[in-house]
Amino acid sequence: MEIQKGVTKELFRSAMSSWATGISVITGKSADGLAKPIGIVCNSLASISLEEKLILWSVDKSSGSYQHWASAKSFNVHFLAEDQKDLVARFAKKGVDKFEGLEFETTELGNPILTGVSVRMECSTTQTFDTYDHMLIIGKVLTLENYGKAPLLFLHSSLRTIQEIGIE
Repeated sequence: MEIQKGVTKELFRSAMSSWATGISVITGKSADGLAKPIGIVCNSLASISLEEKLILWSVDKSSGSYQHWASAKSFNVHFLAEDQKDLVARFAKKGVDKFEGLEFETTELGNPILTGVSVRMECSTTQTFDTYDHMLIIGKVLTLENYGKAPLLFLHSSLRTIQEIGIE
């Protein structure tokens, strides 16, 4: 194995595809005064404090919903279940109403709730950090529902199930 000194975007992306992650959809309401539902696919999510129950995720500044997330006071995190690949395609689209034709309810804070997920958490935004081409968002977990369903995974640039990667 040769050590790569000139790390290109493509080389970095390829290396990071070897890091298996879960897939989540973050939902909230728009900050434009209309409070319409918004959502985004996210696999850049981490627990950062068990004491305070904090999570961290990031949003690309080129995202069409970036301004909404930058000022969001709260949001829902949905860990997708292995049978929810269709939601990844829906929420990864740009420039469309991702909730059109989708039945959903909202929380008391007005955030959309997706059903059939593995885990759902509602969070209040505690801090944001501006970094290069992304914004880091830290949220305090207010409510948590764990349905115990097998999660949808992302590995080698593909959506996978636990069975497909050989984990029991």
